[in-house]
Amino acid sequence: MGRTVYAEERLHTYLTSLAKPDEYTIGLILGQSAGQKDYIVHLAKTPPPVAKNVVEETLISSTANVQQETAVRYIKSVRDIPESWVADHAKHVTRMLPGGMRVLGAFIVGPDDTMNDNTNVHKIKSILMAIQKNLTQNRYLCGNNEEHLILSLSSITQKYICKSVETNKTGMLKPAEWKFQEKATKWHQLETIVDFDRLFLIAADKDPETLKKQLQNILNSISSTIESSLTVIEGEVRSPDDALEVINKSKKDEKGCKNNENSSNDKSIQINLYVPCQNENTSSDVRITSCNASIRLVGQLASRTFVHQKANIEEANVAIKQDIIRSLASRLEMHWDSLIEEENGSPEENITLHEPPRRVLIALPESKVTLSDYLFPGEGPQEALLSLQELLDLKVQESNVQKDIELQADPTEFYCQSEIDVKPIDLGKDSSRNTQSTIYIAGIGIAVIILIIAIIIHKLY
Repeated sequence: MGRTVYAEERLHTYLTSLAKPDEYTIGLILGQSAGQKDYIVHLAKTPPPVAKNVVEETLISSTANVQQETAVRYIKSVRDIPESWVADHAKHVTRMLPGGMRVLGAFIVGPDDTMNDNTNVHKIKSILMAIQKNLTQNRYLCGNNEEHLILSLSSITQKYICKSVETNKTGMLKPAEWKFQEKATKWHQLETIVDFDRLFLIAADKDPETLKKQLQNILNSISSTIESSLTVIEGEVRSPDDALEVINKSKKDEKGCKNNENSSNDKSIQINLYVPCQNENTSSDVRITSCNASIRLVGQLASRTFVHQKANIEEANVAIKQDIIRSLASRLEMHWDSLIEEENGSPEENITLHEPPRRVLIALPESKVTLSDYLFPGEGPQEALLSLQELLDLKVQESNVQKDIELQADPTEFYCQSEIDVKPIDLGKDSSRNTQSTIYIAGIGIAVIILIIAIIIHKLY
């Protein structure tokens, strides 16, 4: 029996609006899988690749000329679709999705019946495999998906057909039933806040590592910690097979608001994560290690994710942990990409404050499901709106951006704390040979801040 795919009728309206008589449009199918059922939350058109390199044009031309010279290249044939372009789009979109949701496949709108042409089918399979490969290389984005959907709509007949393909195995097409329905899918909203305060020591006898490598090591450690944590839902440890729907109903009974569907008490299910305690009886295994650097991870990470109405506790556990890991990985990757020059820039400074992007949430049209965007210091909701329009083909009002879920931290408070923390440390006569680096991720709600405190080893520079 094939897969069954549920999507809202508004997505059918969007799909048909992309139909043009002489060109093709490709995009991503975003949603959540549950066994043999898929729940679609959005269809995101992939922006066509530009004809020329915007960066290069900017260096040699005026803005007006750039706009004329970088007109988009329309796709006249399925063979012209660049696989790497769509795969890169999938990576950026995955960063924006809440945990438990991912890129489920691709849709294509064009004048021909794409699925009846073997050459076109082969090309679409190649695109899906490129998406899979790209997301597999970024495993902390939690975007892997063994089976992908292909949705094809003819702009001439307005008929659509859906197939599924196992991209990790034979690649054989299998039937899938796509259902557009007027009734919206109901979602359980899960929320939690994770507190971080960990010190990562860097041994003196290790070869020097870049900041990127150090952050990747931290991400690996934090990911393992989150995966091994115990999930407590509404104050209780639940059986993995218990239904979330029962928890929501019991909440309504306790609060006496069965007839108030919009009550704030029913908006979300509260999650707490508990990290396993380390064995304290390790006195016989105590070792003294010489370190020349330390990285401190401090702060709070706010998470909001969604699971379908029939989801059980196990699905909720997976979704919330994926959201935490995906969000942290997205910020750190964006952060170290922005520090390529700065990392090698000012070695003489003892204290450098780095502030990675913070999370903002934007609700999808006619849905309670929210997507994420990440804003660097100095950026406002306008930048989030631009990202939504480019990556998701969505136009929303600035008032729909929930920008207060994570607030920026006050740097002066951190510097005061740093002075207190550093003062007792006796560096001795060879202080010039020691390196102390601290990455501070903090905020009210969550502003993730990375602070590197360094006294640079002269051999390294």
